[in-house]
This record gives sequence, C-alpha cells and structure tokens, in this order.
Amino acid sequence: MKDNSADSTTSARWLPVTVVIVAALLLAGCAVFSGSQDDDDNEQAQWHYDMGNGYFESNDTTHAIRELTQALDHDPEHVDAHYLIGFIYMGRRDHRRAIQHFREVLRIEPNYHNARNNLGTVYLAVERWEEAVEQFNLLLDEPMYTTPELAHNNLGWAYFNMGRHAEALEHLRMAVYLSPDMCLADNNKARVYEEMGNISYAKRHYRRAIEKCPQEYQEPHFYLGRLLQSEGDSNAKAHFDRCIEIRSRNDLAERCRQYLEVW
Repeated sequence: MKDNSADSTTSARWLPVTVVIVAALLLAGCAVFSGSQDDDDNEQAQWHYDMGNGYFESNDTTHAIRELTQALDHDPEHVDAHYLIGFIYMGRRDHRRAIQHFREVLRIEPNYHNARNNLGTVYLAVERWEEAVEQFNLLLDEPMYTTPELAHNNLGWAYFNMGRHAEALEHLRMAVYLSPDMCLADNNKARVYEEMGNISYAKRHYRRAIEKCPQEYQEPHFYLGRLLQSEGDSNAKAHFDRCIEIRSRNDLAERCRQYLEVW
C-alpha cells in the first residue's frame, strides 16, 4: 500500500491496500512520561523503549515487543511504547492487542493523531465500520491534523462497506482533491463505481490509479482485468500478467493466476 505521509515499507507489507496507516517513525528521547513513576523507573522505561525501537527498526519485532513490554512494566503510561507496540501488533494482525494499546495512547494523549488514524485502520480491518467512522471524523474535526486526505480515504472505504455510496464518493473525491497523486483513493473510487454499476467510471478510475502508481500497485490491475475479462476484452490478460509481475507471491497474485487460467 502506498500513501502520502509517513507510511513505511514494513507497514505496507502487513496491511490491506484499501486503507492508509501512519508508520511508527519514532525517535529516541521523545517519550511522554506520566509523572507517576520515580526517576529510576522512568529511566528504565526509556532505556527499554529505546532498545525496543532499535529492534523495530532492525525488523526484529519479537525482541521489540519484549523490550516495549518491559518499558510499560516500568511506566504503564509511556505513550510512545504503547504506540509502537500497538503498531507492531497491528502489523501482526493481532487486532485486539493493537486496539488496546492505541486506545491507551489516546487516553494518555488525546491529540496523538497517528494513533487515532491507526486505531481507525484496525477497526476497518475487523469490519467495525461505525467505530472506524467515529475515529476518522474526530481527525477531520481536528485543525492540527496535517494529513486529512488519509482520513477522507479511510472514511470513504468505511462508507463503501456500509453501503453508503454517496458518502463514500464524497470523501474519496476530497482525498484526491487534497492529494492528487493518491492512487489509493482513485482505486477505491473505482470500487465504489463498480459496486454502483457504473462500469465506465470504474474503469476510468482503475486506469488513473495505475497511471499514478505504476510500479507497485497490484489491486487496480486485478479489478480492471476482471472487468475487461467480463466484457471479453483481450486486454484483461495484460493486467493479470502485470498483477503477478508486481508481486508474485501473495493472495492477489493467486487470484490473478486463477483468472488467467479461465481466459
């Protein structure tokens, strides 16, 4: 998944491409302490947090979780430790623990916008659409939130899954308006138009998504190929082939292979 903020390759590998998350690009020494721990506990919490963040940056999430858990043992309100461990659990699809830690972040620091965005993203992943909508609307009401296009895209995806197509299109259009190169929003617009039966608009926006992100974005190739195949258009094969070429060993590539087999 590509987005237009701080999304990392690690997070992109873990989560669905229909939604946008904000990566945990945390720097040592930026933790917020609750003031309820003595100085030694605060120092120990920060030390374990720094170790955990280092392991995370080295893609060693098992040891990162161990260190972050110890940080929280010393300071249960170490907000950055909650955020980073929640982010790791989100990547591992351990949605229950991810929600728990992101909610703790927001209890301690309600203006932690990345945590709110990621909490909403986890709600999308577990199809808790109404709760996701609540989180993204809170972000849009926040004047200090600097990437509203992400919330608009994610709101559009939630409304699409709730069958509220007009509202979905409203937010997806706003996402593209705010971030014209956001291929993800164009792909999601195409999904809405396809569901509404407006095939010509669906194909148009799948093509726009491909034009904006030609290198690593499989999904519009799959859906456009499927539409073209249903119309007997031989150009479908090229899109299925490109889908597999971009990334050959994931579920979407397998679906593209299945469509090629019946061509």
